[in-house]
Amino acid sequence: MDLSTITVDTYVVARIRDHISPWQACYRSARLLGSTDLRFVLSSSGHIAALVNPPGNRKASYRVGAVDEPDPAAWVEAAEKSADSWWPDFAAWLGHRSGGKKSAPASPGGVGMTAIQPAPGKYVLDH
Repeated sequence: MDLSTITVDTYVVARIRDHISPWQACYRSARLLGSTDLRFVLSSSGHIAALVNPPGNRKASYRVGAVDEPDPAAWVEAAEKSADSWWPDFAAWLGHRSGGKKSAPASPGGVGMTAIQPAPGKYVLDH
């Protein structure tokens, strides 16, 4: 597969202390993508902790930047460092790509899709 043909906006998260996926390898892989809008984020935690760090965690931090630097070590030195979890950064990044806000529907279903029975439904209660 030619990863350079993938051109969608991409948000890549790696973990600085990941024993399964070393962040340097993740960085090199991200550089293979053809995305014109690629954000690489390096979280300060390990394999699982980096992904579940909630916003407001005083111990968490992350680095972020473009993937235009060939050397991962040089990238990490130049990348912008921020305190907190990377989740608020991702929410803002995603928000810019999500379109306008819409009002919640007044009732469940849609055109031609009426409720068969009240929630949670007979199939839930029978199993």
